[in-house]
Amino acid sequence: MSWTLRTFQTATTWVIVVVWAVFYGVALAHANPLPAPDTAVVFLVLPPLLWVLAARLALHHWWSATGSQMSTMDPPQRLLTAAVAALPERRREWGRAMTAELAEVDGRSARWRFALSSVRATLSLRPAGGWPVLALMAGLLVASVAATGPAVGAAVPGLRAFAMTFTGLVGALVILAAARSRRPRLPAPAPSVLVTAGVAASITATVIFLRREPTAAEYLPPAAAAYLAAVLAGCLWVALAAPRWLGTDRLAPHLGTAAAVVFVAWFLLVIRSDGTQPPLPLVLALALVLPLAPVAVFLVPAFAARRAGRSFRSGLKAAVWMVTAVTPLTYALWLSEGLRRHAIDGTLLTGEGEPAAVGANLTDALVFALGIFPVLGLTIGVIGAGLGARNARPPAASPPQSPT
Repeated sequence: MSWTLRTFQTATTWVIVVVWAVFYGVALAHANPLPAPDTAVVFLVLPPLLWVLAARLALHHWWSATGSQMSTMDPPQRLLTAAVAALPERRREWGRAMTAELAEVDGRSARWRFALSSVRATLSLRPAGGWPVLALMAGLLVASVAATGPAVGAAVPGLRAFAMTFTGLVGALVILAAARSRRPRLPAPAPSVLVTAGVAASITATVIFLRREPTAAEYLPPAAAAYLAAVLAGCLWVALAAPRWLGTDRLAPHLGTAAAVVFVAWFLLVIRSDGTQPPLPLVLALALVLPLAPVAVFLVPAFAARRAGRSFRSGLKAAVWMVTAVTPLTYALWLSEGLRRHAIDGTLLTGEGEPAAVGANLTDALVFALGIFPVLGLTIGVIGAGLGARNARPPAASPPQSPT
């Protein structure tokens, strides 16, 4: 392991530890009541430990694939390489030619001038379809955003900011795809349909929740609504126009979405078993399965995809698809089960045991389903991909052929 990689890993470790310590200290200062000492220590140590492990594994495999090559480049070559990587497929050959021509340029100032001029050329390339078409699409997008917000806000109070943000983000992604001449491609139709259905279910669950409980709109301020729209639009982006850096492995999306379905089933089992008294053998089985199930669901798909695809990117792709499917499905389930639980005893889905406003379920869904679960799942998934890469054995070399 080179000194530069060790430096990157050490710097990343300290950044994660310091940022989490500051954030956690501020959270404790505003907490009322304070958590128990053992709970506080666990949350202080466990999250940064997982993040550091995931970051170091990701850096290790990134360095093996790309970072070591980037470290041998001078700044002009790094700048041009990054610009070429962002080009659409139809312009990639021109970018490679510019990179090869830069290798023949001598002198630091001359290399900077050539690299900057090439980057300016990449920015001024004519998009697919031409600027007039993109301008027309942008105008239609602005009109759609302006019309959608008031219409949705009048029908469902509290969803105006969400409707405008979601429409704008989805429209921007469509314009970007048109500019890069990228048609929406389904890397795996079944996982794409599942994620799209999850996004539709999330929007439907939010509408039903606010229609039944209009006072819950105060628990969805504009910032939270924009965050919800950004997350759901990102899920659609992965499902319908998966980014190129995720690779072309077709097994990883199926593994990730299958794990998401298992996690949703586990989540529903936890919710429905709360407050019941099952038989003793079932209690012992649940006590063993329920705490370990989330870790296995997040870890195993990335590990298996890495071993099957023999690539860290395959494991990362499975983790991304798992998070992309888990997020909208658990959010929709949280809202529907939150309404059911509150109608029974007036409590929240988090099991605090005291009556609370039903709208607090909306806040909890945003925090857990769109925050804690995706971060935890992606972190453990990256660790699974890293462990799979570390344990994977290279293919055996063929024996040498004897001369005839």
